[in-house]
Amino acid sequence: MQRSVLLVHHLDYETGGHAARLVSHLPTETVAYPDRVPELDAVAGIVVLGGEMSAVDVDAHPSLAITTDLVRRAVEADVPVLGLCLGHQILGVALGAEHRAGAVAETGLVPVDVVAADPWLGGHTGTLRPMQWHTDVVGLPTGATLVATNDAVPVQAFRYGSGLGLQFHLEVDEEVLRRWSTEPTPTLGEALPDGDVAGLVAAYRADAVLRDVAERGFAAFAASCRERV
Repeated sequence: MQRSVLLVHHLDYETGGHAARLVSHLPTETVAYPDRVPELDAVAGIVVLGGEMSAVDVDAHPSLAITTDLVRRAVEADVPVLGLCLGHQILGVALGAEHRAGAVAETGLVPVDVVAADPWLGGHTGTLRPMQWHTDVVGLPTGATLVATNDAVPVQAFRYGSGLGLQFHLEVDEEVLRRWSTEPTPTLGEALPDGDVAGLVAAYRADAVLRDVAERGFAAFAASCRERV
């Protein structure tokens, strides 16, 4: 049976950016606000994208409970799981980590310190300036390895078995940044401290290290999924 990479969306304007592009050579299936998900036997890997809701607000957003259960079962079954921003928080909650709503306000290209080499981050260690746009955070699940941190958010990334959670938006590309400048409420420009979307896009374009980490990292994730297709 051929398996597919599952792209889980919780926002209409999420495209998946680099993540979606670098798994596009594999069979993929997109589910939005899922009320049901495929059986794990049909899944080669899972990417859970971002969203503006809180990961624990399951009464208002029942799809979050379905996604949380999915990623918990996937990690238990050694299925590759990549959580991005909200997806990172969902993965953390699924693994029993503490969740704190409204704990910070990180928006823009915010530095993190990558303290453990992980193939899905291209094996990079040291400083990285990925795109951030969040207020909620999660702690480190018991038994997980801390992958990235900064002073404001101690758990910027963690690895637990077949799952990697990234609090930041490694998947963004210029198209995603431009789309976020018009479609969310508030828009990216309204959320940025200086409102300078053009300057942010220019800084992203100039950051060859960030783009290289994204390319190598998502390619490595895709390779992990390919083993199950």
